[in-house]
Amino acid sequence: MMAYSNLRNLIKEGEVALINAQEPAIGATFLMMDLFALSRTDIMLGERQLSDEECAQYKEGIARLVRHEPLAHITGFQMFYDRKFMVDERVLVPRPETEELVALALAHVSPSDVVADIGTGSGAIAATVQLESGCTMYASDISRKALQVALHNIALLDARVTCFEGDLLQPIIERGIKLDALLSNPPYISRDEVTEMNLTALFDPELALFAEDAGLVLYKRMIKSLPEVMNQGAFIAFEIGHRQADALTHYIHEHFSHLHVNIHKDINGNDRVLWFKWC
Repeated sequence: MMAYSNLRNLIKEGEVALINAQEPAIGATFLMMDLFALSRTDIMLGERQLSDEECAQYKEGIARLVRHEPLAHITGFQMFYDRKFMVDERVLVPRPETEELVALALAHVSPSDVVADIGTGSGAIAATVQLESGCTMYASDISRKALQVALHNIALLDARVTCFEGDLLQPIIERGIKLDALLSNPPYISRDEVTEMNLTALFDPELALFAEDAGLVLYKRMIKSLPEVMNQGAFIAFEIGHRQADALTHYIHEHFSHLHVNIHKDINGNDRVLWFKWC
């Protein structure tokens, strides 16, 4: 049976294909690591050999990356906050920027708090915040398919999260739950922005990407419902698009003029998280 004794040569072939497709060359290395549970040291040493079947699997993975398919769809998982989350075409692939929403939340959430993650998708935010803080966590999503993925991840990680199927805050309101923290990374891309999007992002479900009213409609609906669910002094944080801070801040002040709105920038210097305390 033939085998590639030099993994780096195979990776270099993949890098060339990805560069020609205008995809990041580093994807060839990540694919090798993720498919076969290898470290960078393993690749440098080159001691691991791939069978013909594994070689074919790798080359098929490169072909899918060339077609702009997300790496996480090929490997079946995405790392988020140092935990492995199963992902597929039913959910948005968790982004590194969303880890900043989690880190900010953890600075404000305590074990005694009641928290909700609205539009949970893969469950990455809900499971991570619950496991890191020990809080009581609820999660909702309007997509039953997304909730199937979230429930799988929650069970796999042994997180204590109660999931509801429903539209935004409605399941929380219906059950009379009062929150000490509200977190959400809702769909916030305007359809006018689709031509600016990375082709890989278009593999995510449309329901998890796009929203009306220049991407603001779901934020506005949640903001109007805050008096029904928030405890005094509660923490609210939304992941936002990099052009939405001013419009959302204005909308919040139109309805609740006394609130002080904060904008947290991401690792790229873009507006990424809008947060405030409820009072």
